[in-house]
Order: sequence, then structure tokens, then C-alpha cells
Amino acid sequence: MSGKREQIIDAAYQLLAVQNYQNMTTSKIAQAAGVAEGTLYRYFKSKRHLLLEIIVKYSEYIMTKIFTNVSKDKPIFENLEHFADEFYKSLIADRTFYRMLFKLFSELDEEELNAAIRDYHTTYLNRIKGVFLWAKENAEINLSEREINNAVQSLWGMAEGFMKRTVLKINLPISIDEIYFAVNLLKPLLQVE
Repeated sequence: MSGKREQIIDAAYQLLAVQNYQNMTTSKIAQAAGVAEGTLYRYFKSKRHLLLEIIVKYSEYIMTKIFTNVSKDKPIFENLEHFADEFYKSLIADRTFYRMLFKLFSELDEEELNAAIRDYHTTYLNRIKGVFLWAKENAEINLSEREINNAVQSLWGMAEGFMKRTVLKINLPISIDEIYFAVNLLKPLLQVE
């Protein structure tokens, strides 16, 4: 990927941390990136296209970090604990991304952007579901498809609550114990000792 393209993406991302998308102009983005406005349009056809690239880049980056130590060969709770550890680190390190996502929810009602955010969430949910399906394949759990979906949605709901607390700065700092507690709520459902 081009150095200038990355500069533009990173500058726009940093601006989104402090400005509303609607007030963020391509001129301000170009200035923050240290490039001419025409250079921005060489890489991105519109501000919305740039925003889509930001969502894709940073969501892939965060998901890669969070799922780094998760593997099919590990027991489900070891995978969920790795997920919890990395998610906790991400809450601290990637607050800007979570803040940007929540701002976009409230600011924009554009189908293309909503689809990108929906794809991020769907991909995340499917990655979490994969952990449960591995456990089922390994005969660790005996849940129906519906029960697995419910467990995934419950875990995601708890994760989203932690994200909102981080963004809104409610009852901070979040402790790793809180995240482990949320994950451990699933143990009775999964019938894991």
C-alpha cells in the first residue's frame, strides 16, 4: 500500500477522533496528512470512500490482534480467555476506533457506511462463533446452532457494553477481572468445569 495513501488514512482516522465526520473536510484531511487535496482524490474518490477504507483497515487490524492466540486446537475457555485478554488490551489501545464507530452510528444514515459497519460486526460475530463451533467439533460442548448463536450474541453484547463504557468513560478503568467475569458467565451454559 502506498505511503501517501496510508498517510491520508491515518490522518483522517486521527481527525475522526476529534471531529465529526460531517465537519471533516477533504481539505482538512489533506492538510493533516501533509499532502495536496488533489493527492487525496488520487487515492480516494470521495470522503465516504476514505471513511470506508478506515473502517476496513482498523477493524481488520483490531480483529487480527484480538484473535491472534485463538486456535482450533485449544479448549474453548482458553480461546475465550485469549480473546478476553486481547479485547481488554484493545479497549485501552484502540479507544479511538471504538469512539469513531459509535460516532458514525449516530451521525450517519448512509447505507454504504452502515453496510461497512455491519460487515465489521458480522465478521466479528462469525469469528467468535467459530470458536464455539471448534469446541463443538472437538466434543467440548454440545450446543445446538441456536444455543451457539445465543452464546455468541450474549458475548458480543457484553463486549459492546465494555466498548460503550470505554468510549463514554463510564466507570473506568475497566478491569480484566470484569471481562473474565463476563466470559465465565457462559460456563454453566457450556457445561464446562
